[in-house]
Amino acid sequence: MKFIDLNKNLKQKIAHTYSIVGNDFFLIKQSISILKSHLIHEAEDFNYIKLDAEKLKKEDVSIQLSTLPFNNEYRLVVLSNPNNDIIKLLNDFYFSDLPVVLVCINADKFKAEEIVDCTKLDRADIVKYILNHLAKSNLSIEERALDYLIDTTSGVMSNIVNELNKITAFGMDEKSITLDMVTNIVSDSNEYVIFMLTNAIDKKDYTEYQKILNTMSKSQTYSEIFSYLGKYFRRMQYISLSKNDDELSSILNIKPYAIKMSRQNIAKNGIKYYINLYQKYTDLDYQIKSGEITPYNALYELIF
Repeated sequence: MKFIDLNKNLKQKIAHTYSIVGNDFFLIKQSISILKSHLIHEAEDFNYIKLDAEKLKKEDVSIQLSTLPFNNEYRLVVLSNPNNDIIKLLNDFYFSDLPVVLVCINADKFKAEEIVDCTKLDRADIVKYILNHLAKSNLSIEERALDYLIDTTSGVMSNIVNELNKITAFGMDEKSITLDMVTNIVSDSNEYVIFMLTNAIDKKDYTEYQKILNTMSKSQTYSEIFSYLGKYFRRMQYISLSKNDDELSSILNIKPYAIKMSRQNIAKNGIKYYINLYQKYTDLDYQIKSGEITPYNALYELIF
């Protein structure tokens, strides 16, 4: 199951063994927190134990799994980095009649009853998480505000949760979270400011481009900003010349959603617009490196 479904799954059934897999450490931490809140209500110090199992002996692990809970229905044991010997012990261990729930983190060979997928959430699951979070406070959110929140935080769950807590506190007296509310609360990430800059180029809004460029230059060098644009135009040229979305997603390390949005801009502005911009970038980059032009002047010549 995906991380997003763990809470609902626990309300229906509690398994004896869970395997948490994936590379999003925030989601892994949240999964353990969700399991803990469902299972441990009394005597936490005794009934909840988290161990780095890499250097543990099988006997030590066996004792932990056989220890009964105190003043609580379950005992929760979380193991990270189990070696092959311990994984074999876990796979052979008989849990059915014991009030013990075992959680293993990134143990590929562990045969758990339930697997919790903690890879980075896709956009649809992020939307689902945000809507569920706000629903707990009887709040809804405008679609534009939802898009802004996700794009501003670059889809990073730790950032999203942090901003959601602020939005919820701010909007407690409201029925719906608006775009104005979100723009006033959410802090712009560096990636989102870059997104706004390239978005101004896609729209050919040169006044907005200059405004954002002036803001970015207060915290970044013109060379860094010029480099960001080069990466963007290179990406747009690739998308302009290829129709294979799966291959593009792999080469450019971007989500299909981003490719879809890029194709919309390409359809609007034409393929030549982005090919010419990337060619102009490479010419100006050569001039910068040869001392013929400054990065500041190159940024304006590139667009105007």
